[in-house]
Amino acid sequence: MERYVVMLRTDNDDRDITEWAMAETGTDIPVKFIAGKEELDALILSSGDPSLLLLNDSGAAHKGHERLRHFKSNPSYNHIPVVVLGEVCTKDYIRECYRAGANSFIIKPSTLEATKKKVRDFFNYWFNVAEL
Repeated sequence: MERYVVMLRTDNDDRDITEWAMAETGTDIPVKFIAGKEELDALILSSGDPSLLLLNDSGAAHKGHERLRHFKSNPSYNHIPVVVLGEVCTKDYIRECYRAGANSFIIKPSTLEATKKKVRDFFNYWFNVAEL
């Protein structure tokens, strides 16, 4: 089965930056960008489980831990590793995401060069070091 990553709740800027960084680093794991649960259900039916789910938490309300808790409480999804991509957050908020079931929390970098490095390191860890 093909390995792929799902990025949930992205805006166009995040999608463009992610695609650019992946191209710059030579990352060849497909990333599928979706908006919500219905698209995730359809994607899993057609392509099987993703190797990893990236939950974009860029909203001002920082509701990522609530979406994560809902996702992890669903037996159809709770085995899929989830990484939260967040803006600069407090330690308490990051801990709340871990309590809700996050497998990792990554603060989005502020420069393109830092983004490229983080994308390269991220994919290296999840697809060459960790067992999925």
